[in-house]
Amino acid sequence: MRELIVLSTTLMLASMLSGKPQFGSPNSTPFELQGEKLGESLATFISLHPKAQCEDSTKTRKNCYQWADVSIFGLIAHPSPGCSPAKHSSPDCVQGLSAQFREGRLIMLSYAVAGKDKQPAVTSLKKKYATPVIDTPEGTIWSAGNSTLSVVVGKATEQEDAEILITFMMQG
Repeated sequence: MRELIVLSTTLMLASMLSGKPQFGSPNSTPFELQGEKLGESLATFISLHPKAQCEDSTKTRKNCYQWADVSIFGLIAHPSPGCSPAKHSSPDCVQGLSAQFREGRLIMLSYAVAGKDKQPAVTSLKKKYATPVIDTPEGTIWSAGNSTLSVVVGKATEQEDAEILITFMMQG
């Protein structure tokens, strides 16, 4: 399921950003979430997230997940107990932290947490990264070069009673 959220967000970003001007932060620094930046090493990530569980997806790619003690902007992830890399896409394990590495460098970081109101987080991010390219009630997106930072509100699954999540993602 997490891949579905990431894929949906990526497709949304691609369609929204095509043909639109791109804006970066005022000082052109790379995006960061919780002090982490695209391109950081796997070793740095593991030192910051000792509870993360990582697995190789190919020879050059590694996926990492964390469900315990995950929060961002005061919002807390509430996954079911017993989540694991093997179960990472099940509906009860969507909340948490997900990271992808290529050749030992961070290329995507995502936090999925329970919530409906992204505005306090977006206000904070606007102070740091200025005006976003897209800003709707469902999603806010910043773009700089090949990198994007997004905050998206939506259902965790397609089920009618699915809980609403706020997903923070940076990729590049």
